[in-house]
Amino acid sequence: MEKENTNRTVFSGAHDYFANNVLPEKVHAELRRIKNPMSYANNRDQTFFLIRSGTGTLSVNGLEYKLRPNTLINLGPFHRYRLLPSRRSELEIAEARMNSGTYMYMIANPYLKYENFSIPSQPPVVYLKGLWAQIANDSMNGLLNEAKNKAGDSIQLCFCYMMNFLGIITDHMSKDYFTPVEKKSK
Repeated sequence: MEKENTNRTVFSGAHDYFANNVLPEKVHAELRRIKNPMSYANNRDQTFFLIRSGTGTLSVNGLEYKLRPNTLINLGPFHRYRLLPSRRSELEIAEARMNSGTYMYMIANPYLKYENFSIPSQPPVVYLKGLWAQIANDSMNGLLNEAKNKAGDSIQLCFCYMMNFLGIITDHMSKDYFTPVEKKSK
């Protein structure tokens, strides 16, 4: 009996669980242009925004973050947000989303070793320059292409690109950011 081809390649051996249970079924990526303030939206996915051009503000759960080119934002699930371009400015935003279960795997990644790692309630926002901005833009271009092409191995590649974003954010945020609040006050 011939095995059905699901057109989804899997990592071999010990990674079968990862490929069959953790990888998202779908990754959504798009490039958006925002000229007017958007209405509030509820985020249910693991989302990365990369500001390509323009300036503005991201409002998340009542907190505001300034946006400029090469701003990378990791917006986890269950946040209420809106994007507001500056007056007479258009925000060009590359956006990539995957399911929140994959987000949980990403933050529990055994290769990220921090003694007191915690997930803060506010999203990490980093302002990139030079090589870091280039890596983020190249990763987002890869995500945009893979989401459009939908090749058999695109989910694995998209996951790797999104892990690039998580690594960039982890490297650029202050280590205090990942320290639990009760530990900060001591």
